[in-house]
Amino acid sequence: MGSPVNLQTPHQQASPDLLLLPITAVERETGVSKELLRMWERRYGFPQPLRDAMGDRVYTLEQVTRLRLMRRLIDIGFRPGKLVAFETVELERMLASQSKARHAMLPELEQELLQVLRTHQPDQVREYVAHQLTRLGLERFVLDFLQHAQVIIGDAWMRGQLDVHEEHLFTDQVQTQMRAAISCLREPAQPPRVMLTTPPGEQHGMGLLMVESLLRLDDAEAFSFGVGMGHREVAQAAKKQRMNIVAISFSAAYPVAKAIEYLEELRFQLPLAVEVWGGGSGLRSTRRSIEAVRFFHDLPSLRHAVADWRQTHRH
Repeated sequence: MGSPVNLQTPHQQASPDLLLLPITAVERETGVSKELLRMWERRYGFPQPLRDAMGDRVYTLEQVTRLRLMRRLIDIGFRPGKLVAFETVELERMLASQSKARHAMLPELEQELLQVLRTHQPDQVREYVAHQLTRLGLERFVLDFLQHAQVIIGDAWMRGQLDVHEEHLFTDQVQTQMRAAISCLREPAQPPRVMLTTPPGEQHGMGLLMVESLLRLDDAEAFSFGVGMGHREVAQAAKKQRMNIVAISFSAAYPVAKAIEYLEELRFQLPLAVEVWGGGSGLRSTRRSIEAVRFFHDLPSLRHAVADWRQTHRH
């Protein structure tokens, strides 16, 4: 955990042993970006940071605990605007209920995966991930293994059974192995050309890699531009690189209103010949629609849309 600091301000007399974390440490410990922490503060009134002697935001350990719980619940489909109303005990109860149902379906995978991660041996983690990828193949690895493994690891981290660095080790090894597997695929032989990225403040990039893997398996030209691109940058790159489709990913932590605003701006800046797609759990609960923008809530539907695009654009 990041280095805590003590705080005393004219507005609140802090006890000498009050431990507070700076925003960079909170981002690292909770997986919620600094941008989203500030956005939630303005939009929902939580978290409510104090200020240190330099005027910088600092957070109590209780707030950090609530944020960790919220992140896990957001990852499985809850909206941040609903969760801010609940205290820590209620959030723990909600997460325990969700986790129990999921773990009942995958007890063997959970036991095996956590056992490997607790060895603290990067070589063993790498060998385990490589074995799963070789055994299942890239498609089944993404659909049958990785989606479940991410939930298991996130819940174990939330229960204190894994440290942040162990979660990061797994993510790093998965990304490395998947990149290697993608590099072994044949060069795409047919359109569409698909640009993949996320908006500013959205740092969850694993979804991009999963989509890139599946689209490349479907022989599409999928290009990941990484995370955190502004809509002007995306529009410029899409035009310059002659993209047919721009696909933007939003995690559940990203505010729906901001996602809609981003997609509207992007749609305005791109010619109608370039399709705009929005996906990820961040758009699952919205009933809003945007003219000439398609929403996707799962990986199979996105793959079907690529097939439909090819059918429509067949010469």
